[in-house]
Amino acid sequence: TALVDAIANIATALAKSGLNADLSLVVPEVNTLGVALLGGLTADAALARVQGERAGLIVLENDLARRAPPAVLDAALAAARAVVAIDHQASATAAMADVVLPAASFAEGDGTVVSQEGRAQRYFQVYDPAYYNLASTIKESWRWVQGLAGCLRDSAPAWTSMDDVIKACAGSVPVLARITAAAEDAGFRVGGRKIARQPLRYSGRTAMRANVSVHEPRVPQDADSALTFSMEGYGGAREPGALIPFAWAPGWNSPQAWNKFQDEVGGHLRAGDGGVRLFDANATAPGYCASVPAAFAGRADAWRLVPLYHIFGSEELSVRAPAVASRVPAGYVAITTGAAERLGATAESTLEIALGGTRLRLPVRIDDSLPLGTLGVPVGLAGIPPLPEQSWVTARVAP
Repeated sequence: TALVDAIANIATALAKSGLNADLSLVVPEVNTLGVALLGGLTADAALARVQGERAGLIVLENDLARRAPPAVLDAALAAARAVVAIDHQASATAAMADVVLPAASFAEGDGTVVSQEGRAQRYFQVYDPAYYNLASTIKESWRWVQGLAGCLRDSAPAWTSMDDVIKACAGSVPVLARITAAAEDAGFRVGGRKIARQPLRYSGRTAMRANVSVHEPRVPQDADSALTFSMEGYGGAREPGALIPFAWAPGWNSPQAWNKFQDEVGGHLRAGDGGVRLFDANATAPGYCASVPAAFAGRADAWRLVPLYHIFGSEELSVRAPAVASRVPAGYVAITTGAAERLGATAESTLEIALGGTRLRLPVRIDDSLPLGTLGVPVGLAGIPPLPEQSWVTARVAP
């Protein structure tokens, strides 16, 4: 919070000098901002509550092994009455769950995410897993959650479509009230027709599932959007900006065709930009933030732990792709030249870091951009568990 306050003070000072500044807060994952706007408990607080109340735990598309130290997570899962993981990826959390339910990925379901600029944007299902695998039990997470709630309460489903979920969310969280305007609802039609996901030249539908049968079944029916899983539907200039399924124009294909959809190259979509801003980008600052923390001071007996982020490696899902995984650095601990001298370490040394019951042995990397009295540890790299923020650790050269 103090860092954000400091940035706001800098922007306010620039504005008072006639130099308007734009702030761009980069969030770590898709919909990080949307989840923050929902409110609720932090992961640490939720795990503490599970442990204290011996409650059941439903983990929704999340690997808690990346969110909490091993000792904290193990204690909470051991105390939980039951652990249900709903996910589309195998994870350490799923391996420890009592029940695992297969969730739809972003390509298999619909939803709304909030970008770093506060724009609610709708995404749409690309394909129906059951079309390729008739035995598929993959469902969107909200359908699993509603099913669990119905079993516990012995009640009928409150939601039957994605539109119901969006309206319920907008009605219960005031800051998300406008997400209903992010895209047209499932009842939208152009000339009585849904919008075709597939272009007119689309072919090969029989071949896509020839391993199952050469007889082409009826295309899946989409009750959650104004799109159809077919080339048979509307395609043309009257598609709203949020529902444009692909970019094509005569003589132009894929990204090259987008200029045909814009009022100018790099400009707005002629049919209207997708999504909707949830809050005003030009809100007037209330003035300077007066809460100024004391300057950082190191300690003689410990080091402040600083998280370090990498383009390749710190994001959870991208590292599952071999091409990205090949770019992920090995684990290390970053220290300044002064810290190396104090510890008696060199660039060839290995440091042993201790925080409570957690001990890490990592090779040294000299980095003089770090503040004095700190050690930097990468986030998300293999072999490095999540560590509490603003932690003080001890370190020594490993024998």
